[in-house]
Amino acid sequence: APFGIALLAAQSSGLIGTPGLIALFVLITATRAGYHAPEGALRGFALAVMLALSAGLLLHAVPGFENPRLLDNVRLSPDSAPYTKYLNFDKGVLGLFLLGLYAPARTLRRSPAGSWLAAFWRFAVVAAMVMVLTVAVGYARWDPKLPSWWTAWLASMVFFTALPEEAVFRHVIQGGLQAWLGPAPQSRWTALAAGGVLFGLAHVGGGWIYVMLATAAGLGYGLVYAITGSIVAAALAHIGLNLLHLLFFSYPALHNVG
Repeated sequence: APFGIALLAAQSSGLIGTPGLIALFVLITATRAGYHAPEGALRGFALAVMLALSAGLLLHAVPGFENPRLLDNVRLSPDSAPYTKYLNFDKGVLGLFLLGLYAPARTLRRSPAGSWLAAFWRFAVVAAMVMVLTVAVGYARWDPKLPSWWTAWLASMVFFTALPEEAVFRHVIQGGLQAWLGPAPQSRWTALAAGGVLFGLAHVGGGWIYVMLATAAGLGYGLVYAITGSIVAAALAHIGLNLLHLLFFSYPALHNVG
């Protein structure tokens, strides 16, 4: 019911048109078939459609969506690049569908006792390494601040960035590959690497330095997911690293980064 209200409001305000509604209907159908259909050609086709639409929605390539701006060409520091932030309804809906309809048992399963503590200190190490690398390659510098809009940014980061991206790269790709390859330790590392590399490549629009940094971050989120089996833990790691970046370093990057 809440999603139906949101969808109606989005349509009435011009945020979603007929092509977008059709894309969402196809996504729902493909996601359900990809999880419930028996092994075979139908299931493979449904998963291919689901992944293709997921990529299109993540990259905002699917027509029929007009995402509103939360921030428009804001400069957080004199030497920072201008920053524009959209409320990406297309990505938010993607995350909702994938988490609710594709392998829901995997979404809701409990983490092993002690795994969150193990994941936390690994996240701390990964976050430190990623931010040190970010400064070392000249992508950002130390720049502590507290923007007046940080709470709205955080809500947007949770629902329109972290959850959808983790739903695709950890829940579907890493979790799906791990389930398909089996329980062997090698399978877990292969699935983790695939999810991290694809996560990095999805950020190619920001340049190859950004791809490298995003790959390192994606491998860290994948490690948290592999330890806990929890999509919530992976999303919290994603949110935590982005929040550290916003509050303590140049955001989104130094203006002269190529």
